[in-house]
Amino acid sequence: MLSMAQPSPERVPSPAEQEWAGPEALCPGWLEDEAPDGDVPGDSGDPDGATHAFERLQSALCQEGLPPTLDCSAEPRTGFGPLDMTVCILGSPTAFLPVLLEGGTRCPGAMVLCLSPTWASRVPSESCPGAWSLLLSQGVSFKVGGHSALETFVPPRRANYVTGTFAPWDPEGGWAAELARDLDCPTGGSAPLARRLEDLLVTRWVLAARAKLPVPPTLAFVLGARGDLPAELEVPGVRLVRLQDPQGQDSLVQEEVGAFLGGTAMEPYSQVMVRPAGWRWQGTGTHSTHRKEEGVAVAQAVCARLRGLTEEDSVLLEAMVPTARLPLPPPRSPAPRLPVALRICTLLCRSWGDRPQLCQVACAVGRAESPVRHGAALPQGLDSSLQQWGVVAPSQRQALATRLRGTAEAAMAALLAAEAELSPQQRGGTRARTDILGVDFLLACVDDALELVALATNSQRCLETCVLAEAMGRAVGEPAGDLPRLLAEAMLHRAQCHLVEGKDILLIGAGGVSKSFVWEAAREYGLKIHLVESDPEHFAAGLVQTFLPYDSREHRRDEEHAERVLELVRSRGLRPHACLSYWDDCVVLAALVCQGLGLRGCSPAAVRVAKQKSRTHQHLQRCRRGRPPPAAFAVPCRRLQSHGDVERAAGAVPFPAVAKLEFGAGGVGVRLVEDAGQCHAHAARLWRDLRDDADHPGIGLGWGNAMLLMEYVPGTEHDVDLVVFDGRLVGAWVSDNGPTRVPAFLETAACLPSCLPADRQAQLVRAALQCCRACGLRDGVFNVELKLGPGGPRLLEINPRMGGFYLRDWIREVYGPDLLLAAVLVALGVPPVLPARPAPRAHLAGVMCLGSEHGAALAGGGGMEALRELQGRGLVRLNRLFEEVAGDGEYEEPLLSVACDGATRAEACVRLLGLCQALGIDSPRYPVEHFLSHFK
Repeated sequence: MLSMAQPSPERVPSPAEQEWAGPEALCPGWLEDEAPDGDVPGDSGDPDGATHAFERLQSALCQEGLPPTLDCSAEPRTGFGPLDMTVCILGSPTAFLPVLLEGGTRCPGAMVLCLSPTWASRVPSESCPGAWSLLLSQGVSFKVGGHSALETFVPPRRANYVTGTFAPWDPEGGWAAELARDLDCPTGGSAPLARRLEDLLVTRWVLAARAKLPVPPTLAFVLGARGDLPAELEVPGVRLVRLQDPQGQDSLVQEEVGAFLGGTAMEPYSQVMVRPAGWRWQGTGTHSTHRKEEGVAVAQAVCARLRGLTEEDSVLLEAMVPTARLPLPPPRSPAPRLPVALRICTLLCRSWGDRPQLCQVACAVGRAESPVRHGAALPQGLDSSLQQWGVVAPSQRQALATRLRGTAEAAMAALLAAEAELSPQQRGGTRARTDILGVDFLLACVDDALELVALATNSQRCLETCVLAEAMGRAVGEPAGDLPRLLAEAMLHRAQCHLVEGKDILLIGAGGVSKSFVWEAAREYGLKIHLVESDPEHFAAGLVQTFLPYDSREHRRDEEHAERVLELVRSRGLRPHACLSYWDDCVVLAALVCQGLGLRGCSPAAVRVAKQKSRTHQHLQRCRRGRPPPAAFAVPCRRLQSHGDVERAAGAVPFPAVAKLEFGAGGVGVRLVEDAGQCHAHAARLWRDLRDDADHPGIGLGWGNAMLLMEYVPGTEHDVDLVVFDGRLVGAWVSDNGPTRVPAFLETAACLPSCLPADRQAQLVRAALQCCRACGLRDGVFNVELKLGPGGPRLLEINPRMGGFYLRDWIREVYGPDLLLAAVLVALGVPPVLPARPAPRAHLAGVMCLGSEHGAALAGGGGMEALRELQGRGLVRLNRLFEEVAGDGEYEEPLLSVACDGATRAEACVRLLGLCQALGIDSPRYPVEHFLSHFK
């Protein structure tokens, strides 16, 4: 909060000077009552507007210094299949141009601009009864470097995602909205949703009731039931009066107006405005302003507006909230200062996980007595606007920017939640959702502190404003902003989600309870899972399309198992589009089945190299090309199958060393040994206790119980989760592990994002990628465990599958993308669209709970019930790893991961430590504070 205690040296503006034109005047865009370039497309022999729109596109490309669109329409494009992505933009070529250019760079040819209703057709959907598919016979596609081409598509190209100009006031909104109605693919908006966003009464009710945001005190008159509003509108700042007949209601109107003007909500304000509201009135500027004392004139103005009221409209009487007045430094000249107004425009998009994300902010400043309307002034940045307004301290400006982000995203979240409750007909289709919207704010003074007052929402004006602001910044050498990238990524991501719908996925191995999210995600993405699983009673049998029980636990016979699985698949008539495994034991079998079906995936030889730990390091030690070569990341190690091997390994591997299972998982059986004697003793115990899969399922004993002795590497431990497509890095995330309880190496704590500086994280990512490539892993989602010491990264092991435990959940929560979806896309042969510049939305810190240490506190002490209750309130994140204690003693695996989030890493750690102390997870034997102390 910024104190408003100091009096302003400027005079208080008169009521006329404080007048402003309402939410439609908050920020600049294009004047909606002017046709672009001064022409109406239909006036010049261009009945569908295509020629005029194409000319506007060429003009916009020219202004950006880009080549004109190449006409390739004489040679039709063919060969588009069910896995080819098509993001279709309908209507205006200017508002979405930066998004089209960015999308063309990220996914060349996937972004298609449709400039005419004759370029597309609607056909009944084959997959969704009652819906329609949009087919493009012509369009402008965009490629790398700003190149574009006018193309025809034979046969027509099916859209996977559709958005465009649905604004009611836009000349192109009519045909674009009609083409986008009731589609079977994701649709970013619709005419009904745009009209809802442009209805000031509806959105102001949602912002006040759902987002709990301050809005200008408003008295609204509506006719009849108005089904888009609740029966009882009880929200702070908004009062609703329902009229059965707009005629003969003068006494009721006078009574309501008098009560409103004399109410406590109006005490801080001196002026009011009367105007009609509803989507058809946006941009008209129709209003009248009055002093609060002029009660009779106000009531007469309301009654006059009510005479033309329809059931879609409303008449609003609202307080005119003046912009906050801040103390300013003495003027540089004796010329009088004129009172001005500040309006803040925010543009948001629906990002990964359906979360609102602020894309850009633009401000407009104008004379208080004649404020700017959309299109009447050029935008400027928030920081410079606040400086101009007298907010001198950078920390205060940053605090306001942070608050604006949270407020704007809360506003969008409330609007999306209310929208989700609408029927498909009210939304304009089952798949129609608002993906981009603008929210306008006023910087006001409430109780001597600055407050953001939510004024209105819109479907396109803020997009146009922010596009203009981006272009203006580039003209003076400013680096490109995030706006085009964020919008393009959001659209391409939704298109990719639609691509995977209905795809048949052959999944090898169900795993345990820690993989339960797979079945929920499969349902969410519309995947048809055909599961091959060794346990005929597995709980997932009833959650998949096809359950194929087959015992493959003896993985030394995987070639034989692969043949049997292929026979099972063929006998059922299955034709999977992809085959993969998330379960460590089954990665080689999945690669063999993939190869047998001719599906995309890593070769069995590559997966075998990565799966066998000693073989991984010995292979890398032979890879000596590169700067540095992959050999630089390998660690000396030797395979142990007998006590004689221990003696030979002791002569080649320096002590202290790490002894562990060759094919192990979960950290089971890993131990620090100080000399050959300790190694002999540990190997003897392990070979006695862990002989086959029945002794401890899920840790790799189906491959045997061979061990390896590896040189101990000092440093901090990290996980790097990679998405690789055709050998190219598509995405990477680095997380940190806390100190282990030596001599065992079971994980204790973790945090995401990493504490490391960017250059050290880059070292880990590059080392992980080079090791994967060197082993032949060129397609998939991989988890790489490394240590980082003063000399750089050293590899511990490669897991040729998605990261286990909590990693998929955490990465999705902190960054948005889903590793499971990425793995499916890669297996389908589609390069996943992931954030080009991933920014964390929060910080997570977590600890592992063990049955031996925490069983009593979690079960008998009621800790588990408390954790579930906290999880339901969003205060903790739980990742259940096993239904019951897995193993015992030195072979124990973690039972549960408990994590807390925070705006900073320190905040997350403090919350987690307090929770662990309260529930008895922290103890002298299990010092959580020590585990978390490494995250600095």
